[in-house]
Amino acid sequence: MVKVKNIIIWTMIVALVLLSGCGKQNYPDLPDNAIAFRMSSFEDKEHDDELMETIEYNGRIYAWYGGPNSKFKQTDIDKCIGYIIQDENVCSVPDIDNKDWKVYTLACDKDNNFLMDYIDDGVDLMPPPKTFYRAIDTKEKDIEIPEYIDNRGYDYWK
Repeated sequence: MVKVKNIIIWTMIVALVLLSGCGKQNYPDLPDNAIAFRMSSFEDKEHDDELMETIEYNGRIYAWYGGPNSKFKQTDIDKCIGYIIQDENVCSVPDIDNKDWKVYTLACDKDNNFLMDYIDDGVDLMPPPKTFYRAIDTKEKDIEIPEYIDNRGYDYWK
């Protein structure tokens, strides 16, 4: 009887932990004035016409740059500024009302040389950020790259 009681108690504890969202990233929510970003493509003519996805923010174009490494922490995010519209140009199942693909600024990057996107699908317990974008006007400039961003090796940024 004691074993059954213990199993029931442990089952309830595990269920409570899972329902409470323990382990789930709680990134900042969309603001009331969220920007609806439209994804575009940037063609790098200097490097075999390499295509990179881009977004525009405050008059600057941002292109794929890198991904997170193990040093990335939730506290590295500053705020959510908007979401990427999931239309027929960016996903196989268009849903222009879906606001789960969010865009964030970074806490240590006050010049907003980088942006981060993250898809919050509500399923994964600890999904990593998807991609970091770098402002293309910073190419060949000596800017500080946060230590938690790993360059994915796009020829454009070499």
